[in-house]
Amino acid sequence: MNPNIIVMKKWKIPFFSERKTTRENYKMSFTKTYILTISMIWFLWIYYVWTLNVNATKWYQIRNLEIERRNLAFEENLLNMKIAEVQSLSNISEDKTINAMETIDNPNYLVLKDVNLAYIANK
Repeated sequence: MNPNIIVMKKWKIPFFSERKTTRENYKMSFTKTYILTISMIWFLWIYYVWTLNVNATKWYQIRNLEIERRNLAFEENLLNMKIAEVQSLSNISEDKTINAMETIDNPNYLVLKDVNLAYIANK
């Protein structure tokens, strides 16, 4: 009998590569691979749905704020229209308190720097 064969039987065979032994120890069956793949797909799907939900919630809040901004701008325009109506010359000239005032017969004006007007009483 060959003495090398006897030695190989007694001890670890020296010419086996470490990569081969690692590969033989690390075997995944088809079922384990399938389950791992399905679980990864499920995890990614849950993450995708969660991300969509977060974004939809943000866009819903932004949409509500935009609607509120539009309503406030409309109310501001209504208030500006009311202010303009109150300050209009026709409204001031038709006011009862102004119509009840006495009219001035002969007014004299003093012009200062062509800007300010002042009333001078008749003596």
